[in-house]
Amino acid sequence: MVLVTGASGFLGGELVKQLVANGESVRIIVRKSSQISHLNSIIHQLDVVEADILDVPSLELAFDGIEKIYHSAAVIGYDDSYYDVMYKTNVEGTANVVNVALTKNVKKMLHISSIAAIGGKPNEVIDENTKWEKNEWTTHYGITKMLAEREIYRGIAEGLDAVIVNPGIIIGVGNDEHKSLIQLFKRIASKKMPFYTNGTNGFIDVEDVAKASILLMNSDVSSERFILINQNISFKNYFEKIANATHVEPPKRALNKTTGKLFVTIDWLLSKFTKKKRGLTKENLKVSLEKFSYSNEKIKQQLNFSFIDFDETIRKIAATLKE
Repeated sequence: MVLVTGASGFLGGELVKQLVANGESVRIIVRKSSQISHLNSIIHQLDVVEADILDVPSLELAFDGIEKIYHSAAVIGYDDSYYDVMYKTNVEGTANVVNVALTKNVKKMLHISSIAAIGGKPNEVIDENTKWEKNEWTTHYGITKMLAEREIYRGIAEGLDAVIVNPGIIIGVGNDEHKSLIQLFKRIASKKMPFYTNGTNGFIDVEDVAKASILLMNSDVSSERFILINQNISFKNYFEKIANATHVEPPKRALNKTTGKLFVTIDWLLSKFTKKKRGLTKENLKVSLEKFSYSNEKIKQQLNFSFIDFDETIRKIAATLKE
């Protein structure tokens, strides 16, 4: 039996769906507050156990009889209200998963990390061998994912068979479990997104992340990491593709540092009054203004992997919104 952490999330949910489709026996762990309505169609095929990666006794019970673990549970945030819970969940939670996996003699673990954990600088090709160093573009989220990876490598040193994947910006068809993506599409479709940035980043379809993860889990690959991106694309081009798919004019004005700082302040004020999650912060503004480029050569060579056409992914999301 395989176990998935983070099944309530966008990627975790897709992992679960593909594993079930592949005929795997799947156990998921959920908290009392977890929302898993996106798994309703297959819930009868899942072993659902109440547990929390910050609660070791519950993990010890949940890991009984488990051979493989997909660890995708994490907290993502780019303002200081998320820092404490990110460090605790992403780092301490991963340490707990590793420790219990070792005591339960789990055969293999696949850890879902992020390209944010790799580091690197703008205007250079970033790959799996890029040396991590803190710089002006480093986010707290990236630091927590880097530290989580160190827990995985510590587990490997103690005898755990594990592999790490570093997905780029994950997009794809999902329900309410990926609200920020849906919100972006809706804003562009309703012409409420007047700006774009000239930054570049690596993107990938959620289905490809899950597929590559499962292939790596079922391979002999161990103690390695793999960047998972389909292509590097500018946010301007990304927004244009969304606009074309939703049959509207794309955003016309480039967001610069000065204008961006103004919007960060406005976003902060709005979040104070509405209590909603921040959409634009100093951290993600810095990253969105720069040209980051990632190599996917290693995963392509390892698995002879071919990615879903990026335009097709955009069209699928737009069609889902229309429905």
